Amino acid sequence: MTRDEKIRHLRLNQVFHKALTQSISKLQSWNKVSSCFPDYTSTKEGAINLSNCQTQVIEFWTEICKREFEEILRERNVEVKLNELDELILEARERLRNLAGNEQKNHINSTSIDELSSSKLIECNLYTQRLQTMEQLDQRLNKLNQANRDLDNELQKLVSSIESDRKDLSEIYDKYVGKTVNNPLDETLAQGLNDMLLELREEL
Repeated sequence: MTRDEKIRHLRLNQVFHKALTQSISKLQSWNKVSSCFPDYTSTKEGAINLSNCQTQVIEFWTEICKREFEEILRERNVEVKLNELDELILEARERLRNLAGNEQKNHINSTSIDELSSSKLIECNLYTQRLQTMEQLDQRLNKLNQANRDLDNELQKLVSSIESDRKDLSEIYDKYVGKTVNNPLDETLAQGLNDMLLELREEL
């Protein structure tokens, strides 16, 4: 199977990055962040400090989300399962094409077979083979559908986890930063928050 045919793992990563981008979009808005500290950001130094803090929060949270996502993929062997799913789909399509071709050949040969005394037996044998093939395809289709459902559930859980993390971060932001809307930002608090973010970043 070529790399282009293994699309489901790529699509899953694209969905994750899109969800992550949407989640942090509010934190990336300088107008929204600076509006919480109009007095503090009125000075050049205050604006620079708050901008640095905003950048560090975004980088920290982005890295945490990516690490959690990659850990889930690794623990549950998602990439291998998605590649196997792609292979099952391609194999099922190939079998269907072969089955259609065989049925056409059997139809062409049916005239000469009907002239034989054992034609009915041959027809039954061909019919049995078709039933067996269809049964195998049904089994693989059921397995494929179940794998799709499982992966969909995992993706929903991951999206919920990202949304939960976003809410937690928003609550932390409101608790320690957002309440100082009309007051200058305490320098000690600002320095403490900046130091905390630097420590967390170094641990990553």
